[in-house]
Amino acid sequence: MNNLLVTGSSGQLGSTLVKQLRQAAYNVVGIDTVLAETTSHLVDIRDKNQILSITQSVDAIIHTAAMHGKQYELNYPREEFISTNIQGTLHLLDACVVHGIKKFVYTSTTSIYGYAMVHGQEAVWVDESLPPDPRDIYDITKLTAELLCRDYFEKEGIKTTVLRVSRFLPEPPRTTAIHRLYRGLDVRDGAAAHLLALKKTFNTFEVFTISAKSPFQRTDVSLLKTAPEQLLKNHYPEIYQVFVQRNWAFPASIDRVYAIEKAEKLLGYAPQYNFQEYIQMHRE
Repeated sequence: MNNLLVTGSSGQLGSTLVKQLRQAAYNVVGIDTVLAETTSHLVDIRDKNQILSITQSVDAIIHTAAMHGKQYELNYPREEFISTNIQGTLHLLDACVVHGIKKFVYTSTTSIYGYAMVHGQEAVWVDESLPPDPRDIYDITKLTAELLCRDYFEKEGIKTTVLRVSRFLPEPPRTTAIHRLYRGLDVRDGAAAHLLALKKTFNTFEVFTISAKSPFQRTDVSLLKTAPEQLLKNHYPEIYQVFVQRNWAFPASIDRVYAIEKAEKLLGYAPQYNFQEYIQMHRE
């Protein structure tokens, strides 16, 4: 399994992934609709014939390409999300059937948990047992693509694995640091998780939440929602001191925690760029 296709190879995650794969001595074909050093061919996943052609000599596919939440905020029509996130994924899965490609890793998003992450009294502990409750067309199409992956796993024997990655947008240091505590991810860790999923073979269809490792515990959910500063002061003084030293305002409320225990156990996922590492690398 040395010849790989990576979709969305010009994007933040896709480009990082291509670089890591090449460092690991894989032969990588990167496809995107935008040129970049990590993109070998300009290919639109919505074009079935292009996909059938580019996948002829491929051993495995890692599918990161998508219409994202930022496009939703810019009022892109629903049809764009459906044709890219659903139809494009379908074209790739069909190509797996045609060419006998048996490994498919799909990049999904924690956004699909949607309304399920809303609770009035406490923070929501978000792991794979939490039923998704999509809020918009982005969430809907990403969840639908996940279900397509499950269908092709069960009906066609393609070893599909889904990674629900958390937030890795460029943001101000304080915002990034806070997000690394409960809902953020360094893109390098996200890419590393895909390599782990590529190497693992499961007998059942598996979905994994991929985020930074949070210092919080399930027992913290009430205080996280109502008094996160008190929680940080009482239980995590080293984190509390970082905020004090940098004169950063504490979050008034933390509404969720992304839990990665399943990925740690089954994938061997061990994120290297968590809150403390971020702080150490961005000393003021």
